[in-house]
Amino acid sequence: MHADVGKLGIRCRETSSASICVHLRLLSYPISSRPFAPVRRNFWSSITSRIRSEGRSIRGFLLATVLLFSFAVSRASAYDWTIIKENGRDYIPLTDVTRFYDFNTAEFSNGVAALNCAAVHLQCASGSRDLYLNGLKFVLSLPVLDIQDRFCISRLDLAKLVDPVLRPTKISASPVRTVVIDAGHGGADSGARGPLGNEKDFTLDVALRARDLFTRAGFNVRMTRSSDVYVPLETRALFASFQPNAVFLSIHFNYGMGPTAEGVETYCLAPRGVPSTNDSGLTFADFQNCTGNVRDSENIDLATAIHASLITRLVVPDRGVKRARFVVLRNNAIPGVLIEGGFLTNPRDALRVASPAYRELLADAIVRGVISYNRAIARGSHGPPAAISAKPPPVGASETFSGSLIWDPLTSNVYSRDVEP
Repeated sequence: MHADVGKLGIRCRETSSASICVHLRLLSYPISSRPFAPVRRNFWSSITSRIRSEGRSIRGFLLATVLLFSFAVSRASAYDWTIIKENGRDYIPLTDVTRFYDFNTAEFSNGVAALNCAAVHLQCASGSRDLYLNGLKFVLSLPVLDIQDRFCISRLDLAKLVDPVLRPTKISASPVRTVVIDAGHGGADSGARGPLGNEKDFTLDVALRARDLFTRAGFNVRMTRSSDVYVPLETRALFASFQPNAVFLSIHFNYGMGPTAEGVETYCLAPRGVPSTNDSGLTFADFQNCTGNVRDSENIDLATAIHASLITRLVVPDRGVKRARFVVLRNNAIPGVLIEGGFLTNPRDALRVASPAYRELLADAIVRGVISYNRAIARGSHGPPAAISAKPPPVGASETFSGSLIWDPLTSNVYSRDVEP
């Protein structure tokens, strides 16, 4: 998994910094140093086949010319990445990241790196796992390192987090038609207990509110539970896995970590080979492939869209997009996230969660996050399903939405441009 691969044959960046989110080839494919000979053979075979099918017509000749030009551009723009081995892992200098993604400026001082372009501001610090994209917090699987006086990010984090978040349209995924809402706990399992109520009751209330909002927005909705009953975790994941064109949203509330722990965090499945965010070290289970790992890119993009919506609409402390191997995530065949909507052991969060108005806002933010996710990946597919509303149910009469946004809640105004037809 961590073998030395040398040079990487990946298509180079486009020239427009405002378009970095949509014009570059996805990095999350396995990086390989295989020779180009098999590619050339497949390429020429495909051209020959298409020309025969066109009966050697002018149309077939033009098609072959276009394909040849595309192949030549791809070969000419191959990008050579600098791979640095450290602690058995592959790392890539942030200077390479700067060039590949067309960041206009890169500043490295006092242990902090800041990369900037018209659309994105990226910030991280040496020795830290915290990464900020347009102010939204992500927790990396591995810390940023200062290696030979160069700031470096792990190749895994680049492929499994940074690239799919910056370029959601490069993910091969169908827009969401069905939403599986999972109200955490239930029945004899009360979950966290707070001074103003139990987690199982709050999660069910948010789930029912989200169900109504999703239905009004044109989605199909499936519930793992719609009353105060206990459903095994494995059953929840299995039920979700059989839903087509769907995403899985598990709703929870947090507890512990002291009375000062406050805010919202969003979890998606940890990639293979790295520990969960809250674990101190690797275990054998971390190297086992989970069912949900085939959805790694979709998982992180769904988590990004929902978490950004939660943070901007709820105006609560941002605890970040994190990784875990919860049963409902690792056994799930569809993209999924687990949302922790606040700490029942924190006085401020407990008051918020006990408020019906906050729970309505939480449900609304989840709906808007899924629509933002849909809008992003639809640019790389055949467009959003006709049955799905272009915008969520309005909260206020004066509120408007732009259908051209990629990640609506990320604050850069450049994201409002139509960067791709």
